[in-house]
Amino acid sequence: MAETEKSATRKPPKGGRRGGTLFPKINLKQALDYSKKVVSKTHTGPQSEQTILPGVFDNAGPTGKVRASALKQYGLLEGAAEAYRATQLARDIDAAPDEDRPPLLQQAFLNSKLFSQMFETFNGDTVSKAKIEQRAKGLGVHPESAGECSQLFIDSAVTASLGTLSGDSISLVRRLLVSPLGDPAASDDSQDGIKGQKKEDPGDERVVASASSDKGGGETGSEKSVNQGTKPGVTLSLTVDPSSDPDKLEKQLKLLRQYGMI
Repeated sequence: MAETEKSATRKPPKGGRRGGTLFPKINLKQALDYSKKVVSKTHTGPQSEQTILPGVFDNAGPTGKVRASALKQYGLLEGAAEAYRATQLARDIDAAPDEDRPPLLQQAFLNSKLFSQMFETFNGDTVSKAKIEQRAKGLGVHPESAGECSQLFIDSAVTASLGTLSGDSISLVRRLLVSPLGDPAASDDSQDGIKGQKKEDPGDERVVASASSDKGGGETGSEKSVNQGTKPGVTLSLTVDPSSDPDKLEKQLKLLRQYGMI
């Protein structure tokens, strides 16, 4: 009887780690719901675990800690148990209008090291859950958790606009682009490549650019190629307004150099 009771006390809590590579134990959509609460709770300053776990995650025990860990992996929660607070990313997501949220959600998704590795493996492909599960195991996820991990990856990629469901599989976008403040964002999935774009708002310094293997084309309309990559078979173009401020253009080019695009 004593041995039975001892074994029972060693049983890990539901949702606890079984070992292996760490991954968020909730999907991105659930994390965003909790993140909104964290932003509200910590608006005036950091709060302790005793306040955050029951007040945000509806559980003051191990389950609450698992959810807090997931938010940290998405980059939405920071601080120690004595002083949890919402990150700048969490606050930006909460404040952003719907049309400006995708790049921020993509950043949150890719903040998970494991999800980022899995995305890099399959971006541009249509893959089944079984294939993603196999990759999760290959990256060190415990075999008993790989199925859960693959489903969370799929759900979160859809929320971040990095993939769309296709039957029992998911079609992931082809590549990542440079977006505001250097945050990664999803590319257009067209087969002709993507030419750089500059938003009309003169106060917005967003630069969107990607490598294209399209050998045809040239300048059309108001588009102007201001720089080209040197890699064989790869052309990089950046569309700018001819009246652009030279200082702003230099910032855009610096951002492209930072990401090795030119």
